[in-house]
Amino acid sequence: MLYLETFLYYTFFASAVLFYGIGISRVGEFGIIKIPNIFFFVKNIASIYICAILSWIITSKILLPLRITEIFPLIVFLILVSVSTFFECLGRLTTNKLSTEFIISYIIVFLSIAESSSWVNTLVICTGIICSIGILSPFIITLRQRLCNNGQKVNQKFYSIFFIFLAVVLLIFSVFDISWLNPGVLR
Repeated sequence: MLYLETFLYYTFFASAVLFYGIGISRVGEFGIIKIPNIFFFVKNIASIYICAILSWIITSKILLPLRITEIFPLIVFLILVSVSTFFECLGRLTTNKLSTEFIISYIIVFLSIAESSSWVNTLVICTGIICSIGILSPFIITLRQRLCNNGQKVNQKFYSIFFIFLAVVLLIFSVFDISWLNPGVLR
């Protein structure tokens, strides 16, 4: 039950996209070309989970006993670079497709390690953040299609309306009484 509450908390109540700002600018720039690319999603999700587990193990078993947990962002960075590079090379050799995305993956892993207490909790938080991005992405892509017709690049007009849209969604989440999702939030 605790993991379900944690998942719902990071998916809805503390939506990583809305409240933490993870991937706000990058999701708007994704475009329609990367949506059908299943390799893009598989590679990034696999690298997020592998990096989260390895980073949590190194942080809890090595950095914590040595009392040098301040360098865990560097450890996360190095592990994610190596895992992501491995999957990128593997993908280019097998499918010849480009699937680079680093900053969203790094911030997801960083947030899940910083706010977790166990490796299972780390995976639950990663899943909640990925679902939060997945829930909001169709709305953002639809908004982008409506505002940037005929293959136009993302411009200032898009971002001004985009941030107003996010503010309205954030206001809706904040006003709605969601204590039934996570009773521990309001205690």
